[in-house]
Amino acid sequence: MLPTSYLQLDRQATMTAFDTGLKKSTAEVLRDLLHSCPSGRVVIRDPKDLSTGWRVFFYQGQVNFAESMVGNRERLCYLLERCTPKLDEFWPHTTLSEYDFLCQLWQAGNITHAQLKDLLTALTQEALIHALAIPHPQHQLESNGPVDPMVMCTSLWNLVLPIEQAVNQWTLLSAEIASPFARPYILDEDKFIEYADYVSDKLPDITQLTQALGQDHCLYQLAHTLQIKVGDLAIALHPLIKLGALGMHPYARGKLLTRPRIACINQSKPVQRYVTRVLEPSGYEVMGLSDSIRALPALLKRPPMLALIDAELPHVDGYQLCRMVHRREQLQDLPVIITVPQRGMCDLLRTRLSGAMACLGTPFHHQELLALVQQATAVLPLEQQRQIRSLPIN
Repeated sequence: MLPTSYLQLDRQATMTAFDTGLKKSTAEVLRDLLHSCPSGRVVIRDPKDLSTGWRVFFYQGQVNFAESMVGNRERLCYLLERCTPKLDEFWPHTTLSEYDFLCQLWQAGNITHAQLKDLLTALTQEALIHALAIPHPQHQLESNGPVDPMVMCTSLWNLVLPIEQAVNQWTLLSAEIASPFARPYILDEDKFIEYADYVSDKLPDITQLTQALGQDHCLYQLAHTLQIKVGDLAIALHPLIKLGALGMHPYARGKLLTRPRIACINQSKPVQRYVTRVLEPSGYEVMGLSDSIRALPALLKRPPMLALIDAELPHVDGYQLCRMVHRREQLQDLPVIITVPQRGMCDLLRTRLSGAMACLGTPFHHQELLALVQQATAVLPLEQQRQIRSLPIN
């Protein structure tokens, strides 16, 4: 259970913020998560491209499904063609989730229960490949319950071990190809013509590839069209990207969400660096400020979504600064967290009187900070909450 040395943090808040370390991989995070909170679901995203993401559902320490958060049709068409080509007439034309679509096929008698389990396993492993390959992933635990554990419930390591090589492959490609939802395009026509021969022996039809590149298709769609594994396609295109012949658009251009800004007002540079190391991997932008006199103009110029203010600032202490902030119309609804050494009843009272939402004792644990930041943003309007969670709307 997370520490509770702060105000008004309930269990629901702890369910929406989860982080097990500053430099841990997704595999390590999932391992720790399955031990500490055995049932639920976690969202895994690449902070460099928040237009895509992956969900992993788990129950009693076992994984029961993993899926993409976007592009269900593109992914399903590609994977169903490779796993069960006879299902092409049932390819999804709706916004059903991958899990619901497959269960619908089973309930309609189009596939057997054994085929359902095989397909769920294939989709789960393929999703885990790309979730595990994100170099510096962002993780968020959600309170929503798991899918039906009776359909599939498998050890994480039984799923991961067979795909280890594919995870390593996509990890090596990740600097240039963020995910199979990335959309390659011809960046330099002359270079593409010059270097296309390098990949022509690895692709069925370079002419078809050229035509497809002009249609803004993602890698899943290209792989489906060219009848090639998406991993092999990514390997084939990688040299052209490195040579500057091809570029890569994100899956949802124009829909990339900005990182929510958190102001850390503290004269200690080590504290600012610590807060930055904790919050940035979870998708936040940290604005460090050391001077209480200059803090207010900076906040007015670039309003954050939350301010973390040290109580012992020189010149104007944190409580005074909080009151000053809330007197400004542009900042009157800004959530503020006051940090204090060895938090006591006096600090709690001064925190409430200043208008701050919470008082956080120092030194604090990174999980404690993340959970409180999530709680603070929950009081904001719905549209701002959506931006903070950075969840694409399906």
